[in-house]
Amino acid sequence: MKSSTIPLRAKTTWEKISGSNKKIDFFLPLMSLPIDEIRDTLVKAAVPGCRILLKAPTGSGKSTSVPPFLTSKDASEVTLVIEPRRMAARLLATWVAKQCAGEVGQHVGYAVRFDTRYGKNTRIIYLTDGVFQRWIQDDPELRGVSTVIFDEFHERRLAVDVALARCLNLQDSTRMDLRVVVMSATLETAGLADYLGEKTVALETGGRTYPVQVHYRPERAPAPVRSGFPPRDTPIWERIAAVAKEAMASADVGNVLVFLPGTYEIRKTCELLENASFTRGWDVFPLYSSLNPRQQEMAIAPSERPKIIVSTNVAETSLTIVGVRTVIDSGLARISSFDARRGLDTLHIHKISRASAEQRAGRAGRTSPGQCYRLWSENGHAHRVAFDAPEIHRVDLAETMLLLKAASVNDLANFRWLDAPLEPSLQRALVLLAQLDATDAEGKLTEHGRVMACMPVPPRFSRLMLAGLEQGCVAEACFIAAAVQGEMIFTGKGNVSRKDFHFPGVGTDFAAEYYALQSAQNLNFDPKACGSAGISGRAARELAQGYDRLLALAKKLSWPVSSLDFFGNQTAIGHAMLAAFSDQLAIRLNAGTLACRVSGNRRGKLDDQSIAKNAEAFIATEMTEVEGRETTVHLRRATAIDIDWLRELFPDEIVMTDGVAYDDMRKRVVARKETKFRDLSLECKEQDQGVNLSMAAEMLAERVLSGELTLKNWDESVEQWTARLNLIARVMPELGLPGWSHEDRVAAIAQICHGSVAYKEIKEAKVWPVLNDWLNYQQHQLLEKYAPEWVKLAHDRRAKITYPAEGDPFIAVRVQHLFGTWETPRICGGKQAVLVHICAPNQRPWQMTKDLHSFWATGYAQMKKDIAGRYPKHAWPDDPRSYVPPPPNK
Repeated sequence: MKSSTIPLRAKTTWEKISGSNKKIDFFLPLMSLPIDEIRDTLVKAAVPGCRILLKAPTGSGKSTSVPPFLTSKDASEVTLVIEPRRMAARLLATWVAKQCAGEVGQHVGYAVRFDTRYGKNTRIIYLTDGVFQRWIQDDPELRGVSTVIFDEFHERRLAVDVALARCLNLQDSTRMDLRVVVMSATLETAGLADYLGEKTVALETGGRTYPVQVHYRPERAPAPVRSGFPPRDTPIWERIAAVAKEAMASADVGNVLVFLPGTYEIRKTCELLENASFTRGWDVFPLYSSLNPRQQEMAIAPSERPKIIVSTNVAETSLTIVGVRTVIDSGLARISSFDARRGLDTLHIHKISRASAEQRAGRAGRTSPGQCYRLWSENGHAHRVAFDAPEIHRVDLAETMLLLKAASVNDLANFRWLDAPLEPSLQRALVLLAQLDATDAEGKLTEHGRVMACMPVPPRFSRLMLAGLEQGCVAEACFIAAAVQGEMIFTGKGNVSRKDFHFPGVGTDFAAEYYALQSAQNLNFDPKACGSAGISGRAARELAQGYDRLLALAKKLSWPVSSLDFFGNQTAIGHAMLAAFSDQLAIRLNAGTLACRVSGNRRGKLDDQSIAKNAEAFIATEMTEVEGRETTVHLRRATAIDIDWLRELFPDEIVMTDGVAYDDMRKRVVARKETKFRDLSLECKEQDQGVNLSMAAEMLAERVLSGELTLKNWDESVEQWTARLNLIARVMPELGLPGWSHEDRVAAIAQICHGSVAYKEIKEAKVWPVLNDWLNYQQHQLLEKYAPEWVKLAHDRRAKITYPAEGDPFIAVRVQHLFGTWETPRICGGKQAVLVHICAPNQRPWQMTKDLHSFWATGYAQMKKDIAGRYPKHAWPDDPRSYVPPPPNK
C-alpha cells in the first residue's frame, strides 16, 4: 500500500514532569505493617544502581509503603511504581496520597490508560505496565526517574518482562544510577535473582499477620434432572450462594469477598444474592476492571453495613478491602490468550494456580483472622499448577516486537528475555508487522512502522488510523479503533436489538454502534434508559471517551478530521480496514450460510445480526474462540469488502493456480482453477476434465493413507511382506535390502493410484505387481532366505512366522507340535531368534520364550502339571524326547 510522510510530535513524558525544584517530605502510614521490619535494610540497600528483589507476601504493605520508603526528598527525582491493573494503580495512588497528607495528583499520582493524574510536583507515580511501556519508548533514558518499582511481578505480564529487561540494559549502559526494585508475593525468586545478576540484593519479609482457615467445598455429584435425563451441573452462582449462606451463618464473618471468572458470572451471582433472604441487611457490590471508578470505590470503601463484594481477579492483589474476613473462591479465571498458530484470540475459563489461590485467600487475613472457602477439593488443589504461565507464552507479541524494533533492538531472539517467546508466536508477530507495512522484506521498520511505534495504540489500530489518514476517513478509523478496543455497547436485552440500528446501504457493523452511541448520548448515558434500548450506558460512555481521545490524538498530529460519514465513505473505510485487518479477511461459503473461510486455513461463523451477512467477503475485527459445549470461532463486528479492492491494494499477493481438489460426495478428484489471496481461496472453479493425473494419484493416496479410502487388496499379507523387509534392513544391513519406510508406503500407494481419478478405479486395484517390482530377483531371493514366511519344525512340521510392525517375529505352536524341536528357531542367518508362543491345546499361549532349551528343562514339567488334566486326549509324555508323535496330516 502507498506510504506517505506523516508529521508526528508530542510532548515527552520528561517534559511533562520536569521543571520543579520544590522540596517535599513524605508522611508514612501510622499503621504498623510487616514491611516496616525491613525498612532500614531496604533503604540501606537502595543505593544508586541497585537491584533489589523483594519477596513480601500478601498483607505486608509493600505496595503502599515501599515507594515512600525509597523516594528521595530531592524534588528532581521521581519513583515509578508499575502495577498490572488500572484499578490497582488508581486506588493505590489515592491511598498513598492520603497517607502522605495530600491529594492524589500532587505528590502522589497515577497514570493509567485514558486517565492521568500527576504533575510537575509529583514524586511517586503509580502506572500500568502499558503506560510505562510507552513512557520508556518516549524517553529511553528515563530522565528524572530515580527508581522503577515492579509490583506484583509474579503475574508475569509481557509488558513488565520487557520493561524490566530494558531497565536492566539501561542500568548496564547510560543509567548506572537507576534503581530497580522487583516485588512479588508468591514468585519463586531463585531463578529471578539469577536473571537480575550478581549484584542483586534479595530481601524477604513476613506477610499476613492473621491466620486464614481454609475450607474445601467441592461440587457433589450432580443428580439427574429427572429419570432418563443426564445430570445437570449446578451453576457456579448457585454454588457461590450456598457457600455464602453457610459462611454468613458463622461467627465474625466480616465482609465477604467472592472471586468469579467474569462479568457474566458476577452479574448472575449478584442478582441471586440480592434476592436471597439471608442477605437482608447486606449490600452486594460487583467489582471488575471495566466498572466505572465511582462504583469500584463504592465496592472497596469502608461502610456501616456489611457487604459482599463479587469480583474478578482484579481484587486478587495489591488492594486491601477493609473488613473482609471471608473469601469465597470459585477457583476459576477467564483468561484471554492468543493462539499464534491460528491467529485467534481465545477466551477460556481456566483453573487458577496454587499461587493465585494463596493470593485470594490472603484477602481474608489482612486485618484480622479470616476464613476462605474453596469450591474444589483439597486433593484437587494439590494437583493444580504451582504458578500461572508467563504472559509472553500466551498473548500476541506484535506490539512488543514493534516497540523493540523502534528501540533499535534488531536481534529479537537474543534480547534479554526472562522467558524467551515461543517461536510460532514470534514468527506470527513478525508476519503481522509485515502485513501491516510496519516492516519491510528485511524486517526493518518502514516509515509507517516508525510512526506506528510512536502512537499509544496497538499496531493494528495505529495502522488503521494511518490508513484513515491516507484514505480520508480519519474520524471513521478513530471510531472503529475505539470501538474494537472497548466493550461491545449492545447488551442483547431491552425492546430494541442491534438490527434496529442497521441502515440499508451501510456496509459495516460499526455504523450501527455509532448510531447506538448517539442514542446513548441523547439519553445522557442513563443506565436504565439505555438498557431499555438494548445499550450499555457504561460501555457507550467509555466508547465516547475512547473515540474523543483518538480524535484528539489525530488532531494533535495535525491530521485533517472531517465529519463522520459511514454512508459516503464506504470505499475509504473498506480500504482502511484492509490495511489493518487483511489477515482477518473472510469469504462466505455460499449465500445460504453464515459459515466462512478465513485467512490461515480456518473456518468461522459470522454473527447472525451482522449487516455484512449478505456480503461475499468481509473483514471480521473480532475472531474469538469461545469454549462451551462446542468450541466455536465467532466472527463479529464485520465490514463488507469488495474482492476487487484486494486486486487494487495487494496486486502482488493475488495468485491464480491450476490444481486438483477432492470431491467428498463423489469420491473423485476434479480439476480446480483457483484464485487466492495469500492462503485464502477467493474463487474456485471445479470440473472433471483436464485433471492432472500425478496430482490426482497423490490426492487419492493421501486418503488411502489416512484410512478414508481402503484398497481391498492391501491386506495382511502385504503388511507382513513390508514388515519382513524392515526386519532384514534392521538386522542385516549388509545385504543392502531397501527396507520399508512411510515414504516407501506413500510412493507405493501413489503408484497403485497412478492414472486414476476416482475411488472406484482403485478400490480393487492389484497391489502385488507394484510390490513385486519393488525388489529385483536377487533381493527377492534374499528376502525369502533370511526372512521366510514359514519356519521348519521337527517331524516335517512347520509354523507360520508373524512379523509385527514393532517387536520380534513370533510363531504360535501347540506344545505337542514342538516335540522334537529342542532349540529355538532362528532366522536372518541365525542373528534373530524367533519368539515362540507355546500354546495349550486350546491354542492359548501358556508361555512365550526365546529359550526352548530352558522350557524343555523346567517349563514343560510345570505346564504338564498345570493343564494336562484338562486335556487328557493330548499326549503328555513324562520325557518328550522319547516320544515319537504321529506324522502331521498332509
